[in-house]
Amino acid sequence: MAHAQDELFVSNNNSNAITVYALNASGNAAPIRVLQGAATGLANPSGIAVDLVNNELLVANKTPPYSVTVYARTASGNTPPLRTLSGALTTLDDPRGLSVDTVHGEFSVANRAGFSVTTWARGASGNVAPLRALRGVQGLSQPTGVFIDVAHDEIAVANNGNFISVFPRLGDGFVAPTRAFSGSNTGFNSGPIGIALDLDNDEYVVTTPFYDVGFQPAILWFPRLPGGNVAPTRVIGGSASTTGLGSPEGVTVDLAGSEIFTVNTALNSVTVHSRFLTGVAPPQRVLSGAATLLNSPRNLFITRSPDLIFADGFD
Repeated sequence: MAHAQDELFVSNNNSNAITVYALNASGNAAPIRVLQGAATGLANPSGIAVDLVNNELLVANKTPPYSVTVYARTASGNTPPLRTLSGALTTLDDPRGLSVDTVHGEFSVANRAGFSVTTWARGASGNVAPLRALRGVQGLSQPTGVFIDVAHDEIAVANNGNFISVFPRLGDGFVAPTRAFSGSNTGFNSGPIGIALDLDNDEYVVTTPFYDVGFQPAILWFPRLPGGNVAPTRVIGGSASTTGLGSPEGVTVDLAGSEIFTVNTALNSVTVHSRFLTGVAPPQRVLSGAATLLNSPRNLFITRSPDLIFADGFD
């Protein structure tokens, strides 16, 4: 097990950079390190995850030639990747979300333009085909967020085409989802985008830029089961000036701190809300300002000190 610290990793689309902060950073706080430069291979980075077992940072890059680049967790400056996954055989196609499965030694990528979710062994490098690929329009529509749920052996996908789909973790090919969340009661309007799992409450947490009739940015909670045309059990949304949300994309749940972290692409910010709030709720803290170097942030990942990290990679 890597000796991770309490840190927040953010991918910045416009500056081709990964910025890392103290987990409790707030206000106009500078990053504690920055990974950036021509040698890094970062190209409009989107999906981001940290493999705490192997002490590595994985990034999905959504500018052609599409790639997944892998670095040491503490890499900074103009550091080249340890490995690069790229090429026609990969079938990467506008990769957005990325999720790591440290139990089975794999990672998965949501390909927005490719209508696919592709999975590789963790050490994959070069122009290699995925181990498995969920494909087709049957249960995928502009997939943007992906979450490997090792506790239930499932993959949950946030589709920008207005629904959530859930598949068996080992699903391969043109496989129908085991369940989906779609319909008027969900409130999806051009979303969702980010997805995470609150293991304590057995709920999916998703972000959407346009929720319900007000077309407002929101964080939504849905029970993991049974799916269907269901309304969220809770919503943080409403006035963006109060919630701090603006084109929210990546989201993660910090069970140890009882918080929800969200990146806001339109506002160049990270908002941190209590995971128990609902309604037009203000964040507990906001990371924003010139010193943060946030520049069209797309996704985020948090790490915890060893005493708060479990073997499956969840905190």
